Amino acid sequence: MAKQTPVVRRDAFTLIEMMVAMAVTLLLMAALGRGFAFIGETIRDSRAQVELTNELRDITNRLQTDLASCTVSLQPCLTPNEPAGYFMYSEGPLTDATSSLFLSEIVDGSVETPHSRYGDYDDYIAFTAVAAGDNWFTGKVPRFVLDQKTAQFNNVAYDAANFGGSPWDPVVIQSKYAEIVYFASPDYVREQLPTGINPIDFDGNSLPDNIRLHRRVLLIRPDLNVNGAITSRDFTINGVSYPFMRADQWPSITAGTNETVTAAAAPIWGDAWIYGMAGVHQQCDLSLRRVLDANGLPTRAVAANSLSDLSLPHNRFAHVRVPPTVAGLPNDETTMPILALGPPPPVLNRVSAVDGVRLAPPISGVNASVVITPNLMSGFIRPEFVLGNNFTHRFSPEDAWGLERSGEDVIATNALALDVKIFDRDAAMLTTLRGQTVRASDPGYREALRDFSNRPTPRPIQVRGDFVDLMFPVLAGGPVRGWQARRFDRLAPDTPPSDGPIVFDADMISLLVTEFSGLFNYSGTLTTLTAYQESLYRSGKIVVDANGYIRIFQPTFDTSTFHYEHDGFLQGLPAGSGKGTRWSMVAPINNNYDLGASGINSATSNFAADNFFERETSPPFLTRPESIQITVRVENPTNRQVHQMSVVHKDRQ
Repeated sequence: MAKQTPVVRRDAFTLIEMMVAMAVTLLLMAALGRGFAFIGETIRDSRAQVELTNELRDITNRLQTDLASCTVSLQPCLTPNEPAGYFMYSEGPLTDATSSLFLSEIVDGSVETPHSRYGDYDDYIAFTAVAAGDNWFTGKVPRFVLDQKTAQFNNVAYDAANFGGSPWDPVVIQSKYAEIVYFASPDYVREQLPTGINPIDFDGNSLPDNIRLHRRVLLIRPDLNVNGAITSRDFTINGVSYPFMRADQWPSITAGTNETVTAAAAPIWGDAWIYGMAGVHQQCDLSLRRVLDANGLPTRAVAANSLSDLSLPHNRFAHVRVPPTVAGLPNDETTMPILALGPPPPVLNRVSAVDGVRLAPPISGVNASVVITPNLMSGFIRPEFVLGNNFTHRFSPEDAWGLERSGEDVIATNALALDVKIFDRDAAMLTTLRGQTVRASDPGYREALRDFSNRPTPRPIQVRGDFVDLMFPVLAGGPVRGWQARRFDRLAPDTPPSDGPIVFDADMISLLVTEFSGLFNYSGTLTTLTAYQESLYRSGKIVVDANGYIRIFQPTFDTSTFHYEHDGFLQGLPAGSGKGTRWSMVAPINNNYDLGASGINSATSNFAADNFFERETSPPFLTRPESIQITVRVENPTNRQVHQMSVVHKDRQ
């Protein structure tokens, strides 16, 4: 009989088996955890992508609808036939390439552009629009504005006691027409306002930590004027008197005229010329202007605009005339109306990482440089014009017109770009020797120009026609930054060809002197008086002082007006004291004004009709563009996803 081996029964797993099982279980749990984390991140990213797409779609659809309702074509006003409203856009010194060129870094031996998600965020676009069908524009005004009109209609004196509610209560009204403004604005260091205008920049990269996109709708209701103006009122709220609908003293606040501003604004009383209308723009959603006196100077009275009023730049939102002491002009001259902008963006002060050389062109007002970085009126819209961000003017915490309005005009937070471009039929897309196509807005365009200039003649024909930044060859933050010697970028060596000038020949002239480049020509012999198109000087968007220093430089496309040719005031080019149209502060005492509308050419002894060179003013550009492109870029701060969409406004009229 065979011997049987006894069966040994185990009551549990061995230690090794337990450890193996636990290890397998942990691996499975880790895999599941990573799988669920991946799924969660994917869902989060997908949700963020959908939210960004929906946000951008809402913004661009609204922008497209607004632009389609514009009351005027893109044709600049060159004849006495005034446009019914206006269209304009201002090009700031920054471009889509600025953050890449000025903030590039070496990381682990390779070039990186960690801040390139920032685009062109300092452009500004504004126009008049007509509502479609019954979907009229809406906005708020203080109740007393309506009650005053009611009292006038009934031929009785206004008395707040005769009307229900508080006279400063907000009342919603409608309008068929509106002035619509789009602009970007950063979050500011509030403790430094109103005297210090500094965007929050915790990481110190010279870029705003947060940028908001704003859309302001200002109702066109001239019927609300009483005897040609909106009568200002002082109302007592909790024992304190507050002024309503009254602009600040121009050009500066003096003792006895400071009832509109806070005590903290005392150091900037002299700057009332730039923020003087911001207070009333916080107190209502009307398109308003300053009333002019007999000498054509701004008063404290304000009036509601009509469409025809808005064809005149000085009647528009955030447009100001710079006084002579600020603009470096003779004592009896101001600038023509320009945008009320703040100081230049800090990123333009960045220098080369190689030897500390400035990357942007020289600061304006210091020397006679032809291509400059504008030091005056070249940044964001002044914070006083942003709803709820006005720390200069007095508002009661008991009314609805001060900080309570914060965010009412915001259509996007965490914006990275509001980039407006114009279609230039002459702008070239260059093909390099490596077969790369480079557009005028790309960071490598200056390098591509140098590459093109080094080719033997005849040089290859380039593709023409592209959307470009207005005056792209001379923008301080652009890829080209003038034809003078400039570094390609922050990391470029200090040896040729990375820091040399652009050659002067017929081919290169055709690349830089284009439809909307703003240049008349370029060479080593041109000066600040001759480099730019005559219409830019006559518009007042470029002003040169008696020393040949550029004082004002605001690249702008504007349908403009013919009104200044027959308004009874003297605007024009000075004789022997620089260049650029100014506005005289005294009424003319002879017939040497408005000669461009006299019907006879006063510059010749022979009978002839008026011509362009008799005009006191001009639109900045005389060419009608085919289309305008607006690009909006936003970011999700949680996962750093960036999306952008573009709208093209074609001139259909």
